Amino acid sequence: MIGNESPAEADGADIRAAWVWQAQSVSNGDELLANAAKHKINRLYVNVDMTLSKEVYQTFIAKASRAGIAVEALGGDPSWALSGREGPMLRLASWVSDYNQAAEPNEQFDAIHLDIKPYVLPAWKEDAKPLVQSWVANMNLLFEQVRQDGAVAVNIDLPFWLDSYTVTGNRVSEDADNEPLSRWFIEQVEHITLLAYRDNAQGNNGIIRLIEQEMNWADASDVSVTVGLNTKPMPGEEFTTFAGKGAAQLESVIEEVASAFGEHSSYAGSAVHDIVYWGQLEPSELPSPEIPSNQPEIRGTYIWEASQVTNDGGEHILAFAREQNINWLYVRLDLDQPYSSYRSFVKRAKAQGIEIHAMGGHPIWGKKENRPRIQRLIDYVKNYNAESEPDERFEGIHLDIEPYTLPEWENSRDTLLTEWAANITFFQEETKKDSDLETSADLAVWLDSFALPGKDISVAEFMIGTLDHVSLMAFRNNAEGSNGIAAVVSQEMEIADRFGKRLMISVEMKQNHEGPHISFYEKGAAEMELQLAKLPDLLAEYQAYQGNIVHAYDYWIEAKP
Repeated sequence: MIGNESPAEADGADIRAAWVWQAQSVSNGDELLANAAKHKINRLYVNVDMTLSKEVYQTFIAKASRAGIAVEALGGDPSWALSGREGPMLRLASWVSDYNQAAEPNEQFDAIHLDIKPYVLPAWKEDAKPLVQSWVANMNLLFEQVRQDGAVAVNIDLPFWLDSYTVTGNRVSEDADNEPLSRWFIEQVEHITLLAYRDNAQGNNGIIRLIEQEMNWADASDVSVTVGLNTKPMPGEEFTTFAGKGAAQLESVIEEVASAFGEHSSYAGSAVHDIVYWGQLEPSELPSPEIPSNQPEIRGTYIWEASQVTNDGGEHILAFAREQNINWLYVRLDLDQPYSSYRSFVKRAKAQGIEIHAMGGHPIWGKKENRPRIQRLIDYVKNYNAESEPDERFEGIHLDIEPYTLPEWENSRDTLLTEWAANITFFQEETKKDSDLETSADLAVWLDSFALPGKDISVAEFMIGTLDHVSLMAFRNNAEGSNGIAAVVSQEMEIADRFGKRLMISVEMKQNHEGPHISFYEKGAAEMELQLAKLPDLLAEYQAYQGNIVHAYDYWIEAKP
């Protein structure tokens, strides 16, 4: 087994832990430790940024030690369970081992804490067996490396329902001859955090009943268990979280679980996911006010010059985003740049509440012969995400193709439309292989008037139905009227509602000579804001409408007042 006795276990106190996914928070360690003291935390699972100096961690852990708080080195990604993707996990283990060997005892990580979750990958739903087997194989590689490098504890997050699978990847009910996967993990380590994401302790679907089997296995294997609880908002799955239910209910359930398992030798305490959401719980049990459903959530722009990110870190972009309350960016990538060119920017943007989607595209990408260009973008983003920390990753891939600007649009339109549609299907299918990246593309609003050759649907209907979301290029500078933004997007909104898809509305700030109604270039930024503010009411009947994207950053930042 891999593990050491924790300080909390040694002195008899229950563990009271929290996940800290914000790796940079150790740089301002006093604030993090103050939050920990507020919640009476004695253990932190802190996401590790291996690019930070080790002195930062030495200083932080020494302060935490003096406050009676143990620190575990947190890392994990669903891809770490895939065959050939174990590299980042092994590098984390090596880094922690090297760090601990060079640090003083009061500066050392108490353990490596892994949160991998391969079950969120699409492949798990299709066939969990290969994923389970590669996950087990990768974990065995890790355990062997840790044994060779030295005695660094390895602690693991496990969902309570993992006991329904065997180590072969089959369902337990169909494979009674093989060991349940949860039990296998329990026998490999000396501590697990059992993700018992429910908002009540009692009943058939309560925490106590759901984790009883794992607690008994842990008792038999002399393994300690902390019970993980969730405070992150989970729309549609409110029963899995304490978000909106108040700190008092969370504390009550923690006490009930502790009382129920107090006689179990394995019970070690509780862990709350995560420290940020925990701090957002209301002290009372009053639910948080709901945001009106017709208010757009997304406010974004396009970054077309990759060099604006890779050359100087993109701080000017983030400063503009703060000024304009931007929370969404499509960022064009230069695929000849190393991954390190984007990591810092994405991390800082995410810390600012901005969702980042990698962007690429050209009119010729609509032709079958240029499909390898799409594949190259997909491969780059997938590999980048696999090699990056959770707060450095892209959320999706966005295409801007617009083949109607090619000569073929006039002389061989049916062929071009057919190849474009096939490339979009390819993009969707290839992106979704072993990834949960969101797929999207720009779409001209007038494409609802073109039928897809050989199909009984329009180009717009095909695009909206195929992709996760679409940005409608509704290049108008007035929200109302028969040729205003709301009118020209209405058909696409109806289509998206039918498919249950999201739509964003893109508006133009670039100078345009096609007509005075196209762009906000002459009218300026204030008028654009005035018109965009009308859209929530004008489009209130559509669930698909999610927000607005301004084309583009370069023009918006130079816009007239």
